[in-house]
Amino acid sequence: QLDTPPATLDVLEEITAAVHGRVPVFIDGGIRRGTDVIKALALGARAVFIGRPVLYGLTVAGEEGVVRILEMFRHELETAMRLCGVRSVEEISQVRVRPCGARL
Repeated sequence: QLDTPPATLDVLEEITAAVHGRVPVFIDGGIRRGTDVIKALALGARAVFIGRPVLYGLTVAGEEGVVRILEMFRHELETAMRLCGVRSVEEISQVRVRPCGARL
């Protein structure tokens, strides 16, 4: 692996544009909270994998820890959706996500 690759969210929009909807794009890596999920979906990901947080929950508290992590993600995603004025996951693509470093 390279020492300083770009973050997955930073290149996601470019990747989804390059495939022009011919294949679904899934993101795996860099997803640490529900707000990361809404960003990824808004940038064109069809699905988001959250392996590392789930493994942390499993390590700390077993099955209960996994359930708690998934509840936290759901709560954070639902809160972010409300703050963006989005009522369903299908509407997330309409959310405007500003690239890192972009000016207002």
